[in-house]
Amino acid sequence: MHFLSLFCVFVSFSPVLALWPRPQNLTTGSTPLRLAPNFSIKFSGINQVPKDLSDAAQRTSTFLKTDKLQALVTDRGASSSNAISSARTLQSLTITLSTASGGVKSISQDAMAGLGTSDESYTLQVPGNGGTATLTANTALGLFRGLTTFGQLWYDLDGTTYTLQAPIHVKDAPAYPYRGFMLDTSRN
Repeated sequence: MHFLSLFCVFVSFSPVLALWPRPQNLTTGSTPLRLAPNFSIKFSGINQVPKDLSDAAQRTSTFLKTDKLQALVTDRGASSSNAISSARTLQSLTITLSTASGGVKSISQDAMAGLGTSDESYTLQVPGNGGTATLTANTALGLFRGLTTFGQLWYDLDGTTYTLQAPIHVKDAPAYPYRGFMLDTSRN
């Protein structure tokens, strides 16, 4: 019973980032930050953005505007409303490929590469003072993974999309050379 009480107190006062899968390296701060009403996702240094990557950026942008995920605390973030309303705003996310040798492959082409040959690593930086966040990867698939993580950083409170843990720095890559594997031993 004592453990349950302690757990409830801990959960009710600590903000939680619901990131899945958990990044290899995650650093957060304690500064509130909101998305600007005109928040945008921009590409930089990519001449011909593959359609599936462009679609992924559009889906992330739409998700951030329409998802109503509230903070995973007992009051769903209401106790932070003053901090959120006076927080600085993030204007945009800039997406960059760090290497563009041989042209930019689509997400699906990167995903179909042989086991262990696809680079899904990415670096995501969200500044605490607002302005522009950056997402950098070596492949379109890495950018896709970073967009997925970026979408999971934000909560909604009365129509305002926010985080309480800026600045945020994520450096991630898969722990294994494959995303999923199922071996059904009962049928063999």
